[in-house]
Amino acid sequence: MNVKIFRLMLCVFLSLSVMLLSGCDRVRNIVGTDEMIPTPDTDTMPTLKVGVIRHSDYIDFAQGAELARQQINAAGGVLGRQLEFVVKVETTDTVAQTAIDFAEMGDVVGIVGPLFSSHAVKVGPVATIPVLAGATGKDVTETGDFIFIVGASNALQAELMANFAVDELGAKTAGIIWQNQDVYSGGFVEEFSANFVKLGGSVVAKEVYEPGDTMFDAQLERIKAVTPDVLFLASFPPEVPLIMEQARAVGITSTFIGSDGWDVAPFHTMIMDKSLLTDSYYCSNFHRTQAVEFVSAFEAMFPETSAGGVAAGGYDAVRLLVQGIENAQSTDPVAVRDAIANIMDYEGATIISHFRANDNGQKRESNNSAVVVRGEDRTVYPYGN
Repeated sequence: MNVKIFRLMLCVFLSLSVMLLSGCDRVRNIVGTDEMIPTPDTDTMPTLKVGVIRHSDYIDFAQGAELARQQINAAGGVLGRQLEFVVKVETTDTVAQTAIDFAEMGDVVGIVGPLFSSHAVKVGPVATIPVLAGATGKDVTETGDFIFIVGASNALQAELMANFAVDELGAKTAGIIWQNQDVYSGGFVEEFSANFVKLGGSVVAKEVYEPGDTMFDAQLERIKAVTPDVLFLASFPPEVPLIMEQARAVGITSTFIGSDGWDVAPFHTMIMDKSLLTDSYYCSNFHRTQAVEFVSAFEAMFPETSAGGVAAGGYDAVRLLVQGIENAQSTDPVAVRDAIANIMDYEGATIISHFRANDNGQKRESNNSAVVVRGEDRTVYPYGN
């Protein structure tokens, strides 16, 4: 073969190789069910596998986790190894078995997710490796020895919102509507009601809806009849945006207040009439203006998604698991669990001063501060901070 031709072919081959490798390196989004997300040099460098339980609707939790994975790998990985995600979809019927499957793989060092408290309470009893859940139900950490929550519990958030409603909004009466038989919503309602009444308020209406409901006429007519000062919407999209729209349509003028179920990307995209968010408030453990680096990095990687508390939870879950592994200098499940429980002064997308003991005396509830967020511009309201 002509030497010049051979050299030309070699150059073309090398150029194509670089382009392909560069392209693969940019394909970093969360992928579908039961898929492994590749990491650089997987043929020559051993990986640490992390199970991700990804909700199909609220993908910002898994996106936050992916941002953390890429940053960690770019900085050299964990104990000299790169992180690799094994992703499964979060569903009610399969979530417990998913956690079992991850543990039985033998090389999965921990689990990030699930997001819903109703799912997390199913994972807790079967988990045998550390689980960093995006759920905030106050009873989640009571269900097992390996499950943590990375956000402020709904008990803490509900207390904050009750105080805010009375102190800042001057509310004397409250109506509440929430998703029936949901661990998260039910826990929020219970805690908010108790605190609101203790402060001298009166809960004048309690209404439930079923998952997937799209019309709320009967519930809203009963709420309208008692004219509450605030209407507490203790759940999440897609129902909450519909409830807000229909409440205003029937003439309810109560101030909307809500839970951190509002702090998920689909909530804001589903509300077409942004005036519905005027003078509305919800609680979160995420402070956008104090997490500028996270917000910038997240929205650069996922420009179609606005960074919120759920994305921050996925990000922090991965980083806390990794810090536990590094502190333990081990992937032993018990050693990592104990190391996570003893983490102090963590600063990521949120700030956790320490993990505090749950009712069983085990430190698996994050001491993550809750804040009040103004719905119209998603800024932190200057209350209780």
